[in-house]
Amino acid sequence: MKTTRFLILTIIMLSLALTASAETKGWGLGAGAMDGDFGLQLRKDFWLGGDVSQITGAGTVHFTDPVHFRFDADYHFNISSGTSRFYPLAGLQLAFNSDHLKFGANLGGGANFMLTEKMEAFAELKYVISDWDGLGFMVGFYF
Repeated sequence: MKTTRFLILTIIMLSLALTASAETKGWGLGAGAMDGDFGLQLRKDFWLGGDVSQITGAGTVHFTDPVHFRFDADYHFNISSGTSRFYPLAGLQLAFNSDHLKFGANLGGGANFMLTEKMEAFAELKYVISDWDGLGFMVGFYF
């Protein structure tokens, strides 16, 4: 049962993250916390045509004991307002450490703010529904 669930969720995550028609844009680096556990994140956006739809793939390491890793694929529906973009998000998460492997669903929202022509800041808040439930907050920069 666990293997079947793992395979299904892995296929869904890969199909979201590896969309063939997606246009890639900037890379991002962030720092934040998930239920008080500090983490660093590397993210990449994949635009699905136009400026409205995107998938953001992210990898995060949380410095807990033991250290654990999270990989996310989140769909963003962008709402532009001047030099800012706001978005609700929904997605999937794979989290693991040396002892456990967990899958979850992400719900939340965020905003991107243009700083220069090529650099923007982001802030994101999301709740993860899984065996490792939690509220996460991440801030950082795209370059």
